[in-house]
Amino acid sequence: MTQPTGIFSSWQKNEKRKVGAKMLEVKVVKVGMDLELKTPVVLLKEKEGDKNLPIWMELQEARTILLAMGKTPSPFPSTYDFPRRLIEKLNGQIDRVIIDELRNNVYYAKVLVKIKSEVFEVDAPPSDAIVLALKFKAPIYIDEEKIYARGKPINDEEINEFKKILKDIKPEDFVF
Repeated sequence: MTQPTGIFSSWQKNEKRKVGAKMLEVKVVKVGMDLELKTPVVLLKEKEGDKNLPIWMELQEARTILLAMGKTPSPFPSTYDFPRRLIEKLNGQIDRVIIDELRNNVYYAKVLVKIKSEVFEVDAPPSDAIVLALKFKAPIYIDEEKIYARGKPINDEEINEFKKILKDIKPEDFVF
């Protein structure tokens, strides 16, 4: 069998490049609307700490994350049910998701798919990676050194300001 290449490569081959990286496990705590920018935002929070990471995205991606969180019902199957079923048919699972890069204000992520004893790394937009992590109940990590290299995480004062903005927003506000 030939080794996968490109966006689908063996994690085990790339494990060396992750040595020394500080990974923070995060969870999705909120999906809301940045009223100033009129853009949806997903707030990730460190599981064992107080660092937060807001990720701005398109409306449809934010709505899909809300659906995956179970915050709003959907009368039809999600687009993400297909890859979930495909991975399950291959006796696989999502091992973890890593948001590992920020370039030109755009985040990049990797989905690590475990099939039997091998783990494969697949490049994905953070919104897609987050949805798959939620569907599989897989952990989400941030490569702290790369993500926070250009700045600091938002602080508690900024979070409280953000919470005030989100207080009155409902999932229905995302419908267009």
